Amino acid sequence: MIKFVDPSRYHSMKATGKLPSPKGVAFSIIKLLQKDDFRVSDLVQLVQSDPAIAGRLLKFANAAAFGRARPIVSLQRAIVALGSFRVRDLVIGLSVMHSHTSGQCPAFDYGAFWGHSLATGIACQELAHFAQISSEELFTIGLLARVGELAMASLYPEEYAVVLLKARETQQDLAALERQRFDMDHNQLGATMLGEWGLPEMLIQAAYHHEQPDLAGFRDGSRVLTLTHSLNFARSLAEVCMADEESRWSLLPGLLTRAARLGISGDALNDMVDRMARRWRDWGAMLQVRTQEIPPFAEILAASPPSRRVSSVSPEQNGKDAAPRLRVQLLGIPLAELPALIRQIESLGHQPVLVDSTPEGLKQALREPAQIVIADMAMPGLKPAAFCRILRQTPAGKETYALLLASPESEEHILEAIDAGADDVLVKPLNIQTLRVRLNTATRMLRLREEIQRERRGIMRSTDEFAVAHKRLLQEALTDPLTQLPNRRHGLDFLASEWAFAQSNALPMACLLLDIDHFKRINDTYGHAAGDAVLRQLAELLKRASRAEDLVFRYGGEEFAAVLPNATARAAVQIAERIRSVVEKYSFLWEGQTIPVTLSIGVASLHGAEMDSQALIQASDAALFEAKRNGRNRVAVAA
Repeated sequence: MIKFVDPSRYHSMKATGKLPSPKGVAFSIIKLLQKDDFRVSDLVQLVQSDPAIAGRLLKFANAAAFGRARPIVSLQRAIVALGSFRVRDLVIGLSVMHSHTSGQCPAFDYGAFWGHSLATGIACQELAHFAQISSEELFTIGLLARVGELAMASLYPEEYAVVLLKARETQQDLAALERQRFDMDHNQLGATMLGEWGLPEMLIQAAYHHEQPDLAGFRDGSRVLTLTHSLNFARSLAEVCMADEESRWSLLPGLLTRAARLGISGDALNDMVDRMARRWRDWGAMLQVRTQEIPPFAEILAASPPSRRVSSVSPEQNGKDAAPRLRVQLLGIPLAELPALIRQIESLGHQPVLVDSTPEGLKQALREPAQIVIADMAMPGLKPAAFCRILRQTPAGKETYALLLASPESEEHILEAIDAGADDVLVKPLNIQTLRVRLNTATRMLRLREEIQRERRGIMRSTDEFAVAHKRLLQEALTDPLTQLPNRRHGLDFLASEWAFAQSNALPMACLLLDIDHFKRINDTYGHAAGDAVLRQLAELLKRASRAEDLVFRYGGEEFAAVLPNATARAAVQIAERIRSVVEKYSFLWEGQTIPVTLSIGVASLHGAEMDSQALIQASDAALFEAKRNGRNRVAVAA
């Protein structure tokens, strides 16, 4: 259940003019799509009025068209492919981003905010399959999921800076501090804004609950719950991308746990993160948003943990064999025993992390356990055996070294705790020698596990290298080695897919067949090496003379073909004539000699009566024969 901001209060906020909102073209698109009888042509005209937005939409349409052989170069086709309402949502997100790259709140890092938001949006796209929703919609909600925080910083810059600093210093929940200070939080404000802009209700629900998906109350297995968990995972992945090397380590357990909940395997996660990071940097450069280089995810997982040490560690321990500094969570430790235990852990070179013994703190520890967990068997709210069983049910918890502390009178429960999954149990009072032995054992176990992981990542890298080599071989199998154009097999496959697309969508298309006139005479006069040079130069010329969406390929020998998507018969003839004229005027050079070259071209257009794409090739071949029969160096159109 979403708790929106009170309408009268929200109206007052809007009246200040400080609230982030879509500007210009984005605002006009919102108004247009509120009409029941809007026309796509009006939407195209609005988008065309802003070249920057038009260019980004075209790039996005092509990035979103995974596996689609043809690039989308027409703005109208891009809008049809994405859908009018998805275009609206994308333009809203991009407009808000570019209108609010800076502000007055001194504690709000605007560059980091948009870098994180862009990473979240792109990570969301990678999860479209898991969330069962379009990648375009997921990108938008990922980009705008935290817009409420931006709104808070815009409305109350000085007051919000105090709240942000307090949240960082005390590690308190930001939303709770916001409610104390402003009687609302960023989730409520963000959901209210997204609703006003017309985003789908399910996306708003996901944005509102994504920080704590398990508290949303959504039905297990429901689409909205999967979407909310996807957004939660994408946000966690964005935090990993934005973090420095040392901070990144503490974020990995939570990320891996969230991935497991979505059913993302380790290998699939590696591929997803690396792909997402590349696209994040590409889009960041285009949108002028802060990003950073991160190593391959397999290397992040396999790398040694940060090894900062406290000053009490001996010089010998600072050598190459020194144990890593580990995070040690402390749960349910009595206050009287806590200071001494913390000192002992720090003296051994590790980092104690005190976990709140409230039910929420306990849940957080179970969701994201540290490398070592020390829990008192007398901890309130949960029995030790139940704690160990729940801990071992999570992927991160299975890797944790669980050490329980028992009072002398609870020794009868020790075996029960061991059976439930505890690694060891120590009877109080503790001494530092015993604790050192147990923590050294835990360290050795974790080192061994890291070595196993490193070996596994090495195997995965070898597999990845094989995949890259396989892709290269496949590319070579589809490329003509002499001209570096697509070969006949690739070209005919492309023709077949374009023919099917044009037939089903009632779109025009055409095919050209081009043949070098008297090519045998060139070989006989100048030699076969000269003939090869002519073919290579002609290939470059044909690529430059054709449109971006066309595919030119080598059909065989001195014959080339071109597939022209979305080209009418008239346009196809104009393109063919332009190519013929360019070739006739071009100077083909070989060892200082100029070789005259002309082309005969046959043109065939789609009429709807063809049985298959092969009929189009046959028609253009017949037209090519007519062009040669009528004197060569000319264009002929199939009857």
